[in-house]
Amino acid sequence: MLTITTRTGDYYGDGSSNHIWETHDTDGQLIAELYVSTDRHEIMNIWVHDDHRGEGYARALYEAATGQMDIFHAPVGHRSPEGNAFAEAVGGPTVAPYPCDCYACDSLED
Repeated sequence: MLTITTRTGDYYGDGSSNHIWETHDTDGQLIAELYVSTDRHEIMNIWVHDDHRGEGYARALYEAATGQMDIFHAPVGHRSPEGNAFAEAVGGPTVAPYPCDCYACDSLED
């Protein structure tokens, strides 16, 4: 049985505020994690250990998160290729656009 835990915290010491869903193996090793911003409920990162990719852990975390609150995918220009594939695979809404001066947004406007 898959056990998913939740907590809040930053992203590896960056000072941000996130809701975090995680699952660990029986030895306590991290298998997968999902970070969602506390302010916009935007997915900031989803990661699955290489040994467990393709086993449904990312989807399970996403479904657990969406069962607790509205969760939004990042704008397409902010997604990695893997993040975009994940968003397309699980479906769900994308966060509303916001003013941004990052390279990805500048590139989309050109």
